[in-house]
Amino acid sequence: MAKSICLFNHKGGVSKTTTAFNLGWVLAEKGKKVLIVDLDSQCNLTGLVLGFNAIDGDHMELFYQNRDNLTLKEIVASIIEGVRPEDYMVGNRGKPFKTKNDNLYLLPGHLNTSDLDSQISVALKIASGVPATRNIPGSLPKMLSLIGVNYDYIIYDLSPNVGGLNQVILMSSDYFIVPTSPDYFCLQAVNSLKKNIIKWHSEINAFRESHGFDSSFSIKNKPKFLGAVQQRYRPRYEKPAKSFQGWINKIRDAINMNLVPPLEEIGCVASLEKVREVLDGTDLNPYDLAHISDFNSLIAISQKISKPIFALTDQEIKEHGKVFGHAEDTMLKSRDRFSAAFGDLGDRVLRLTE
Repeated sequence: MAKSICLFNHKGGVSKTTTAFNLGWVLAEKGKKVLIVDLDSQCNLTGLVLGFNAIDGDHMELFYQNRDNLTLKEIVASIIEGVRPEDYMVGNRGKPFKTKNDNLYLLPGHLNTSDLDSQISVALKIASGVPATRNIPGSLPKMLSLIGVNYDYIIYDLSPNVGGLNQVILMSSDYFIVPTSPDYFCLQAVNSLKKNIIKWHSEINAFRESHGFDSSFSIKNKPKFLGAVQQRYRPRYEKPAKSFQGWINKIRDAINMNLVPPLEEIGCVASLEKVREVLDGTDLNPYDLAHISDFNSLIAISQKISKPIFALTDQEIKEHGKVFGHAEDTMLKSRDRFSAAFGDLGDRVLRLTE
């Protein structure tokens, strides 16, 4: 069965979508069959993979109408109509979209996930009084687990909010990672994340108990926090500049002092012993999984050809970056640094989830 990893931070602008794409790609490069799932109604992950075609409304309409393409549009519509996940899978013949990496596949998102989000939020609160809604919260996690049965990993890219859809997906995942950026607002988000996860855990427990759901229920309610990916900082001598390092330290301290302890109490964090073992020999501290600097001009090339920065070839950088000489050498060295950073991140995730 696939191992599921949720990329979540209810603060926007932390490179959550890019991290989901890059992590999926690097795990695929390491021989794992990976499904990345776009659960943000803005569909940024879908656009990142499909490239400029995603801007063309007519093209996307045809894409969603093609029954050979398995997308969240039809999946969400079937759940809203009350179709059981098992019944939907029997009649479905569509497949996720194959990316430019042979081991990496995308389940494209759609705007209608916002409709399901509101239904799940309501169902979690009123299902005890309206039994007909009891199956709504677990339907999407169940559907995604059935779709992911032939994959090694499923990576969920969530929207930056604390709605019902994010609640059931995070709490049904095996693991979760928090992408962060070095600023005051992300520090605020880390501190409030604790309150939301504890609240979600309590609500799911109450929901399960009130309806007599057993251990086979699709929302397992035990996601393990693996750590944070500290990113979007400007480097100086290949280290975060001093002003960024200050925020990185504050966010790390908030994670270790404010987030990890309450997560330990509800069994929702990877063991400190295991994390230390995986980080041994690095300059990282628990629970930092990686430090990823700002992508700068390389991100434009990456987005143009729908490949991560670290997967860009020398020729692609030269052709699409329109650079030569020192500028080209600088881009190639940056690409290689990102390759090493994401390769190490992939190895750490594999070890933490083995």
